[in-house]
Amino acid sequence: MRFGYWLPVFGGWLRNVEDERMEADWAYVRRLARASERAGFDLTLIAELNLNDIKGPDAPALDAWSTAAALAAVTERLELMVAVRPTFHQPALLAKQAANIDHISGGRLSVNVVSSWWAEEARQYGVEFDTHDARYARTAEWLAVVDGLWSERRFSFAGKYYRVEDAILEPKPLRRPRPTVYAGGESAAAKAADCAGLRRLLDARGPAGARCRQDRRHASAA
Repeated sequence: MRFGYWLPVFGGWLRNVEDERMEADWAYVRRLARASERAGFDLTLIAELNLNDIKGPDAPALDAWSTAAALAAVTERLELMVAVRPTFHQPALLAKQAANIDHISGGRLSVNVVSSWWAEEARQYGVEFDTHDARYARTAEWLAVVDGLWSERRFSFAGKYYRVEDAILEPKPLRRPRPTVYAGGESAAAKAADCAGLRRLLDARGPAGARCRQDRRHASAA
Protein backbone atom coordinates (compact mmCIF):
# COMPACT_ATOMS: atom_id res chain seq x y z
CA MET A 1 0.00 0.00 0.00
CA ARG A 2 1.20 3.50 -0.84
CA PHE A 3 0.25 6.72 0.92
CA GLY A 4 -0.19 10.12 -0.67
CA TYR A 5 -1.86 13.47 -0.15
CA TRP A 6 -3.13 16.48 -2.09
CA LEU A 7 -0.64 19.30 -1.94
CA PRO A 8 -2.45 22.36 -0.47
CA VAL A 9 -1.89 24.59 -3.49
CA PHE A 10 -5.09 26.46 -2.56
CA GLY A 11 -4.25 26.93 1.11
CA GLY A 12 -6.09 23.81 2.24
CA TRP A 13 -9.00 21.68 1.06
CA LEU A 14 -11.92 22.55 3.35
CA ARG A 15 -14.43 24.97 1.87
CA ASN A 16 -16.12 25.55 5.24
CA VAL A 17 -12.91 26.46 7.11
CA GLU A 18 -11.54 29.86 6.15
CA ASP A 19 -8.06 29.45 7.63
CA GLU A 20 -6.62 25.93 7.79
CA ARG A 21 -3.16 27.26 8.68
CA MET A 22 -1.86 26.02 5.36
CA GLU A 23 -0.44 28.76 3.17
CA ALA A 24 -0.74 28.83 -0.60
CA ASP A 25 2.87 29.81 -1.09
CA TRP A 26 6.10 28.18 -2.19
CA ALA A 27 7.85 28.25 1.19
CA TYR A 28 5.02 26.33 2.86
CA VAL A 29 4.60 23.60 0.21
CA ARG A 30 8.37 23.10 0.03
CA ARG A 31 8.52 22.51 3.80
CA LEU A 32 5.49 20.22 3.63
CA ALA A 33 6.82 18.11 0.75
CA ARG A 34 10.19 17.61 2.39
CA ALA A 35 8.60 16.79 5.75
CA SER A 36 6.21 14.32 4.11
CA GLU A 37 9.14 12.46 2.57
CA ARG A 38 10.76 12.14 5.97
CA ALA A 39 7.45 10.91 7.41
CA GLY A 40 7.24 8.15 4.77
CA PHE A 41 4.62 9.45 2.34
CA ASP A 42 4.98 8.08 -1.18
CA LEU A 43 3.38 10.71 -3.41
CA THR A 44 1.66 14.06 -3.61
CA LEU A 45 -0.95 15.15 -6.11
CA ILE A 46 -0.49 18.71 -7.35
CA ALA A 47 -3.86 20.02 -8.53
CA GLU A 48 -4.09 22.44 -11.46
CA LEU A 49 -6.44 25.42 -11.40
CA ASN A 50 -5.56 29.02 -12.11
CA LEU A 51 -8.34 30.20 -9.82
CA ASN A 52 -8.89 29.01 -6.25
CA ASP A 53 -12.10 26.95 -6.10
CA ILE A 54 -11.62 26.04 -2.41
CA LYS A 55 -11.12 29.39 -0.66
CA GLY A 56 -12.67 31.52 -3.38
CA PRO A 57 -11.53 32.82 -6.79
CA ASP A 58 -9.89 35.89 -5.22
CA ALA A 59 -7.66 33.77 -2.96
CA PRO A 60 -4.10 32.73 -3.94
CA ALA A 61 -3.58 29.55 -5.98
CA LEU A 62 -0.18 28.09 -6.83
CA ASP A 63 0.63 27.12 -10.41
CA ALA A 64 0.87 23.34 -10.65
CA TRP A 65 3.66 22.85 -13.17
CA SER A 66 6.16 25.44 -11.96
CA THR A 67 5.54 24.18 -8.41
CA ALA A 68 6.22 20.62 -9.56
CA ALA A 69 9.47 21.65 -11.24
CA ALA A 70 10.63 23.38 -8.08
CA LEU A 71 9.65 20.44 -5.86
CA ALA A 72 11.47 18.06 -8.20
CA ALA A 73 14.70 19.83 -7.34
CA VAL A 74 14.25 19.85 -3.55
CA THR A 75 12.80 16.37 -2.92
CA GLU A 76 14.41 12.97 -3.34
CA ARG A 77 11.83 10.20 -3.17
CA LEU A 78 8.31 11.66 -3.38
CA GLU A 79 6.35 10.88 -6.55
CA LEU A 80 5.02 14.12 -8.05
CA MET A 81 1.62 13.48 -9.63
CA VAL A 82 0.78 16.67 -11.50
CA ALA A 83 -2.69 17.44 -12.84
CA VAL A 84 -2.94 18.72 -16.40
CA ARG A 85 -5.93 19.97 -18.40
CA PRO A 86 -5.47 19.50 -22.16
CA THR A 87 -7.61 22.58 -22.80
CA PHE A 88 -4.92 24.73 -21.15
CA HIS A 89 -1.77 23.05 -22.57
CA GLN A 90 -0.61 22.34 -26.09
CA PRO A 91 0.41 18.67 -25.98
CA ALA A 92 3.83 18.97 -27.61
CA LEU A 93 4.88 21.79 -25.29
CA LEU A 94 3.58 19.98 -22.21
CA ALA A 95 5.34 16.77 -23.27
CA LYS A 96 8.63 18.68 -23.47
CA GLN A 97 8.07 20.39 -20.13
CA ALA A 98 7.09 17.15 -18.40
CA ALA A 99 10.07 15.26 -19.79
CA ASN A 100 12.41 17.91 -18.41
CA ILE A 101 10.75 17.83 -14.97
CA ASP A 102 11.00 14.03 -14.99
CA HIS A 103 14.78 14.38 -15.43
CA ILE A 104 15.02 17.00 -12.67
CA SER A 105 13.18 14.64 -10.32
CA GLY A 106 15.16 11.55 -11.24
CA GLY A 107 12.14 9.82 -12.80
CA ARG A 108 9.48 10.68 -10.18
CA LEU A 109 6.93 12.50 -12.35
CA SER A 110 3.43 11.19 -13.08
CA VAL A 111 0.56 12.94 -14.84
CA ASN A 112 -3.11 13.16 -13.85
CA VAL A 113 -5.12 14.10 -16.95
CA VAL A 114 -8.27 16.10 -16.19
CA SER A 115 -10.53 17.28 -19.02
CA SER A 116 -11.46 20.67 -17.48
CA TRP A 117 -14.75 21.71 -15.90
CA TRP A 118 -14.65 25.40 -14.91
CA ALA A 119 -15.94 27.54 -17.78
CA GLU A 120 -15.48 30.82 -15.90
CA GLU A 121 -11.79 30.11 -15.35
CA ALA A 122 -11.32 29.44 -19.06
CA ARG A 123 -13.14 32.66 -19.94
CA GLN A 124 -10.99 34.74 -17.60
CA TYR A 125 -7.78 33.24 -19.01
CA GLY A 126 -8.81 33.51 -22.66
CA VAL A 127 -8.91 29.75 -23.23
CA GLU A 128 -11.46 28.12 -25.51
CA PHE A 129 -13.87 25.97 -23.47
CA ASP A 130 -15.26 23.07 -25.50
CA THR A 131 -18.54 21.28 -24.90
CA HIS A 132 -18.35 18.34 -22.49
CA ASP A 133 -17.93 15.59 -25.11
CA ALA A 134 -15.54 17.69 -27.20
CA ARG A 135 -13.28 18.17 -24.17
CA TYR A 136 -12.89 14.41 -23.88
CA ALA A 137 -12.36 13.98 -27.62
CA ARG A 138 -9.61 16.60 -27.31
CA THR A 139 -8.10 14.65 -24.43
CA ALA A 140 -7.85 11.48 -26.52
CA GLU A 141 -5.88 13.33 -29.21
CA TRP A 142 -3.80 15.11 -26.57
CA LEU A 143 -2.74 11.79 -25.04
CA ALA A 144 -1.79 10.44 -28.47
CA VAL A 145 0.50 13.42 -29.16
CA VAL A 146 2.15 13.36 -25.74
CA ASP A 147 2.83 9.64 -25.89
CA GLY A 148 4.08 9.80 -29.46
CA LEU A 149 6.61 12.48 -28.59
CA TRP A 150 7.73 10.61 -25.48
CA SER A 151 8.23 7.34 -27.33
CA GLU A 152 9.22 8.00 -30.95
CA ARG A 153 12.36 9.57 -32.43
CA ARG A 154 10.25 11.75 -34.73
CA PHE A 155 6.51 12.02 -34.47
CA SER A 156 3.73 13.37 -36.68
CA PHE A 157 0.04 13.65 -35.93
CA ALA A 158 -2.93 15.23 -37.70
CA GLY A 159 -6.22 15.31 -35.83
CA LYS A 160 -9.22 17.54 -35.33
CA TYR A 161 -7.66 19.45 -32.43
CA TYR A 162 -3.89 19.04 -32.78
CA ARG A 163 -1.27 18.77 -35.49
CA VAL A 164 2.48 18.17 -35.18
CA GLU A 165 4.87 17.49 -38.03
CA ASP A 166 8.02 15.37 -37.79
CA ALA A 167 8.57 16.66 -34.24
CA ILE A 168 11.62 15.81 -32.14
CA LEU A 169 11.55 15.64 -28.35
CA GLU A 170 14.89 15.04 -26.64
CA PRO A 171 15.75 14.01 -24.07
CA LYS A 172 12.94 11.56 -23.59
CA PRO A 173 11.52 11.20 -20.07
CA LEU A 174 13.83 9.36 -17.71
CA ARG A 175 11.05 7.06 -16.52
CA ARG A 176 10.51 4.25 -19.02
CA PRO A 177 8.55 3.43 -20.98
CA ARG A 178 6.96 6.74 -19.88
CA PRO A 179 5.80 8.61 -16.80
CA THR A 180 2.64 7.06 -15.36
CA VAL A 181 -0.53 8.64 -16.77
CA TYR A 182 -3.73 8.64 -14.69
CA ALA A 183 -7.11 9.39 -16.28
CA GLY A 184 -10.71 8.78 -15.38
CA GLY A 185 -14.31 9.84 -15.74
CA GLU A 186 -17.86 8.52 -15.43
CA SER A 187 -19.57 9.88 -18.56
CA ALA A 188 -19.70 7.92 -21.81
CA ALA A 189 -17.43 10.49 -23.48
CA ALA A 190 -14.90 10.25 -20.64
CA LYS A 191 -14.80 6.46 -20.82
CA ALA A 192 -14.36 6.53 -24.58
CA ALA A 193 -11.55 9.07 -24.33
CA ASP A 194 -9.82 7.13 -21.57
CA CYS A 195 -9.93 3.93 -23.57
CA ALA A 196 -8.79 5.60 -26.80
CA GLY A 197 -5.86 7.22 -25.03
CA LEU A 198 -4.98 4.17 -22.99
CA ARG A 199 -5.02 1.88 -26.01
CA ARG A 200 -2.18 3.91 -27.41
CA LEU A 201 -0.36 4.31 -24.09
CA LEU A 202 -0.53 0.58 -23.38
CA ASP A 203 -0.41 -0.65 -26.99
CA ALA A 204 -3.58 -2.31 -25.75
CA ARG A 205 -5.12 -3.97 -28.77
CA GLY A 206 -4.94 -7.23 -26.85
CA PRO A 207 -5.86 -8.06 -23.21
CA ALA A 208 -5.33 -4.54 -21.87
CA GLY A 209 -7.69 -3.13 -24.48
CA ALA A 210 -10.28 -5.71 -23.50
CA ARG A 211 -9.88 -4.73 -19.86
CA CYS A 212 -10.43 -1.09 -20.78
CA ARG A 213 -13.70 -1.95 -22.51
CA GLN A 214 -14.95 -4.35 -19.83
CA ASP A 215 -14.27 -2.41 -16.63
CA ARG A 216 -14.94 1.27 -17.11
CA ARG A 217 -16.17 1.96 -13.60
CA HIS A 218 -12.72 2.87 -12.31
CA ALA A 219 -10.12 5.46 -13.18
CA SER A 220 -7.27 4.04 -15.23
CA ALA A 221 -3.51 4.33 -15.07
CA ALA A 222 -0.91 3.60 -17.73
